[in-house]
Amino acid sequence: MGTAVSGICELAPGVPEADYSAIEQRRSAAGLGLEMAESTGEPGEVMALPLQYLVLSQAIGHSFHYRCDLGAGRFSGQGMPLDFVLVMPNAHTWCQINNPHRLRFLGIPLSLARHLLDRSQDDPLDFGVLHTRHNRDPFIAHTLEALWQELARHDRTSQLFLETAVASILARLERLSEQAREHQVCNGGLTARQSARVLDYMREHLAETIALSELAGLVGLSPWHFARAFRQSHGLPPHRYLTRLRLEKARELLEHSQFSITDIAMMTGYSSQHLARHFRHHLGCSPREYRRLNGH
Repeated sequence: MGTAVSGICELAPGVPEADYSAIEQRRSAAGLGLEMAESTGEPGEVMALPLQYLVLSQAIGHSFHYRCDLGAGRFSGQGMPLDFVLVMPNAHTWCQINNPHRLRFLGIPLSLARHLLDRSQDDPLDFGVLHTRHNRDPFIAHTLEALWQELARHDRTSQLFLETAVASILARLERLSEQAREHQVCNGGLTARQSARVLDYMREHLAETIALSELAGLVGLSPWHFARAFRQSHGLPPHRYLTRLRLEKARELLEHSQFSITDIAMMTGYSSQHLARHFRHHLGCSPREYRRLNGH
């Protein structure tokens, strides 16, 4: 098996690292560098290294539940037949699928994608929100099937057909990405990528004082515009959302760790008195009472 196909199929949970017998079929077009493969897998989890490909992964067969990070933040969902996800190029990825599944992969070399989209050779090929959700588009679903069938042929017209089909998929991805951005602007909220960056930062700095200007700077907005956009996206002002994250972390530590309440308060950015006050306000009990009722 070629290195490219091996790398692409390493994105599939349930495919043994050293044994690609779970790869049912693989097809390629050497002239264009295109790679496609179909795999079967059992429930599993996988972390994959960055690839020099733009990869579409399409669900085929039965539906399945999954969680993943394809380079732009974690999300979860139910993969339905013909839905697809889009892996960011040059990104470390993680995926966990909870059910037996079948997947079809298309790997487009970055140089070919940039050429067909008329982008510079250092363009990251970032399609925004499409990397943060599973997507459903009849045109892409049917074109992936047509590509798969055409890759089994080797006549004079194949090269033209394949290049045209890939160009059409890339143009459709660009259009879907533009439509998603326009929708975000109309709604006045943060983009999915902006939200993921801010929430990850909050979680990583729970023990510290986090200023509104600090969060706004992460996404290049003024504090006023950031606060408005954050509330539009998440239904709470940033400081109240941060309180919720801190309480969630404190509850987790009270339930599953042996840390003292004083240590847990420090780890979540509070003094013991402030943590107790927030617990009584939001949960109706003290941290000590919560641990007694919920600890293991």
